Amino acid sequence: MNGTSTFDYAGLETALLAAEADCGAAESHGLLCGISSAADKVDMALWLEQILGEGNNLSAAAQTCQEMLKELFDSTVLHLGDGDLGLDLLLPDEDAPLALRSKALGQWCQGFLYGLALGGVSEDGDLPGNVPEIMRDFYEISHTGFDHDPDDESEEVAYMEIVEYVRMSVLLCRAELHPLHVQAPERPH
Repeated sequence: MNGTSTFDYAGLETALLAAEADCGAAESHGLLCGISSAADKVDMALWLEQILGEGNNLSAAAQTCQEMLKELFDSTVLHLGDGDLGLDLLLPDEDAPLALRSKALGQWCQGFLYGLALGGVSEDGDLPGNVPEIMRDFYEISHTGFDHDPDDESEEVAYMEIVEYVRMSVLLCRAELHPLHVQAPERPH
């Protein structure tokens, strides 16, 4: 679908741990998508600071991590704005245990909500359309504990449906917070 789907989740997760980052790969991507949905223009320096912490850019591990994060930033911003619904959530691969993928999805949603807040979107504010409901749903996903039966295929299907719901909700949230100003066609006389 896009560059995010081929981005190395495990590699970024390892780099973030080595750099002693404040959050993991899924939460970092959710944070970026949240900031991008809330603000017209995303400040990469702000995003990096939220992930790595202030001044954490001198070590070789932090510099390697920054390079990976910059690639993720460029790919994500491109796909969020392309209008082709090409965004994929940065989550563990399908062969990872479902419990790990579910936990990462919760972290992704937590990052998204934090990103919205950093961008100035508040639950207390006057929010358009479906944004309040999306925020409540993401909060629930981020705080849900998941128990999984590895032999139950319906849980895998449910997980995939939730991932798709989150993905489409991000695109809807972004569109509602930043509607395109399309001029209505003139009516024939």
